[in-house]
Amino acid sequence: MDNNDTQMRADLHAHAHPGSGDSRAEVGELAAAAEALGLEAVALTDHGSADLVSAGRAFGDRGVTMIPGREVSCDLGHVIVLATDLDWLRGLPPRCPLPLPNSRSGPAALIWAHPAGWRYGGTLIPPDPARGAEHLHGVEVLNGERLHQPDGVSLAQELADRLGLPACGGSDAHDAPALGRCLTDVDDATDPASFIEGLMAGNARPVLSERWARARGYDYRRSDLVPYLR
Repeated sequence: MDNNDTQMRADLHAHAHPGSGDSRAEVGELAAAAEALGLEAVALTDHGSADLVSAGRAFGDRGVTMIPGREVSCDLGHVIVLATDLDWLRGLPPRCPLPLPNSRSGPAALIWAHPAGWRYGGTLIPPDPARGAEHLHGVEVLNGERLHQPDGVSLAQELADRLGLPACGGSDAHDAPALGRCLTDVDDATDPASFIEGLMAGNARPVLSERWARARGYDYRRSDLVPYLR
């Protein structure tokens, strides 16, 4: 495992087919990739409704904890929703205004996904916290699919600092090889519920995985990325 006994390390942003139509991986492929990398936990955050019970079983059979999630659209852009209430998650529409319906049981954490600008009709829309950031619990500073974006990491980190929210990491994996690139550490977490609660309490840190980099032949040297390598 990539972590120690006092924290849980998880990839908080992964997509599988058919829950996400743009994913090129089945749940079983993501689970196998997670096991191969020694990941402790993965959040399945599909755009649409997914069979989270079967997915949890597939990850569990590989010795990996699955954290139930969704990725929804709102006025902020995209938001990752982590929760233990599977029926509540399944009932969220793809576009869901904030605050989310408060009909769930158990904890739920909202993370602003890839906030360094998002595209609408081909136009890049800069982040605007006034659109609902008061409902968030974290900011995705490391997004595996957008590490190339100029100043994206520093902008997202500045946004997290300004909002007083913990920075998080997620690979935004749409295929198995991308899984595990960006991760999040949460202290004193042993299962999905305590992980979500720890994130909500601010006990989260983003990680750029050295293990993933070695396995894929990456050598990170950019000054804005090196501080996150672990």
